[in-house]
Amino acid sequence: MTMKNADIAALNDAQARHLAMLQVCDSVFPVGAFALSNGMETFVQRDFLRRGADFEQYVRDYLAVAPYREIGQMVLAGKYGTDRRMSAAGLERKVIALDELASALQSAREIREGSERMCTRLLKLVRQMDAAHEMRDARDGEIIAVHEHATERHRLEGATDALYGSPKLDLYARLIADGRCRGVHAIAMGLYAADHAAGVREAAVTYGYSLLSALTMCAAKAIPLSQYVGQVALHDAFPRLIRAVDIALTLKPEDLGISGAYLDIAAMQHETLYSRLYMS
Repeated sequence: MTMKNADIAALNDAQARHLAMLQVCDSVFPVGAFALSNGMETFVQRDFLRRGADFEQYVRDYLAVAPYREIGQMVLAGKYGTDRRMSAAGLERKVIALDELASALQSAREIREGSERMCTRLLKLVRQMDAAHEMRDARDGEIIAVHEHATERHRLEGATDALYGSPKLDLYARLIADGRCRGVHAIAMGLYAADHAAGVREAAVTYGYSLLSALTMCAAKAIPLSQYVGQVALHDAFPRLIRAVDIALTLKPEDLGISGAYLDIAAMQHETLYSRLYMS
């Protein structure tokens, strides 16, 4: 059975959108996430994290509160950005209110500052990627104008053009530049998902995986933990991660921050540790 051009284009679009989220969630995407332990290093130095079983419990505890923290913030931003009933002014009000709430909930100074730096770097990188695509599109347009036989190929490849241009994320960048928002990485990720991902739930699962993967890398260095043990713990966490995302999808803004005080305390204590590997 031969696929129609429209089916091929739709498939290409869905796969490209998935890749777009994988790129910004990848540990090598240079926003600085690798330098943050989010307070985990405190638990290591307090001897709460010493072996694989301890890390598995830590991941379970982390995912129990994640819907009310980063994942919840990301999901709410993504839902706002994909709500077609919302006006531009309404989206702006929602984003400002969410930014204020999320910033206030980040009680540990280094967590808050780290999130702001990661947000700034994400905005800069996405802006550069969008600009590079616009330049390439202009160049390709000149080529296609000369070679008409390339039109069909370009039309099929053009199914992924919706990946470029980030109006929701650009709105957040303007609000930050105007001093109306501080900048929260999780919110920026949610708005990026609204611009580029196939759906908020899939994007949130990918984002949640990136958070767990970063914690696993931290544990491998700080405990230290073998790569094998870390990957087993990461794999075993998948069902809990999906449940955490599904919980986050049901939450309202007032539900954020209702859990996770022990993580905030650990992050605050991390600021005064005698020696440390990570910035937070």
